Amino acid sequence: MADPAYLTDEATPEQAAPITDLIEAAGAVATAHFDQLPVGEEGTVYVTLTARTLYGAVPLGMWGFFRAAGKTVPTLLGALPEVTAHG
Repeated sequence: MADPAYLTDEATPEQAAPITDLIEAAGAVATAHFDQLPVGEEGTVYVTLTARTLYGAVPLGMWGFFRAAGKTVPTLLGALPEVTAHG
């Protein structure tokens, strides 16, 4: 039996929009948190976005962000490096 293949392919912007919108919303929450830290201080924050339903609040996802010392823009933890389709 052959080993399983692990493939990476890029979704179209239309396919990705619901997820990327959530990640960008979480990034805005993370940035607001980092803006309250002393200038230049590094930190890590995990943001969970939820949605209200008839059955209560449900988690939509959790994303981690890291801000390096001296930087102003956080980095998404676990983000893949830029790759080409099938990369």
